[in-house]
Amino acid sequence: MSEELPHTYLSGAWGRCARCDYRYKIEDEMTWQRGKLLCNDNCLDKMLLGDREVAIAAVLEDGKEELAPVEKLRNPQEPVEIEEIFI
Repeated sequence: MSEELPHTYLSGAWGRCARCDYRYKIEDEMTWQRGKLLCNDNCLDKMLLGDREVAIAAVLEDGKEELAPVEKLRNPQEPVEIEEIFI
C-alpha cells in the first residue's frame, strides 16, 4: 500500500526558463511567450513583440569594441615592437 505524499510547494511540475536556465514552478512562475517557456521574474518580455530584438540590435550596432585583440594577433606576420603590445 503506497502512501500519498502531502501536497506542498515542492510538488507539481517544474521547468527551466529558456533564457536564464533557472528552475521555476511551471503553473505559478512561468509563462509561454513566443514558443518559449519563460520565468515571470526577469525574462518575460514586457515590451511589444519585437522590441527586444530591436534593443539588442541597437546595442550591437553602437560601434564599440570590447576586448579587441592586439593587432599582432590579427596579423601574426607583421613585425611589432614588444612595448606596443603592453601599451
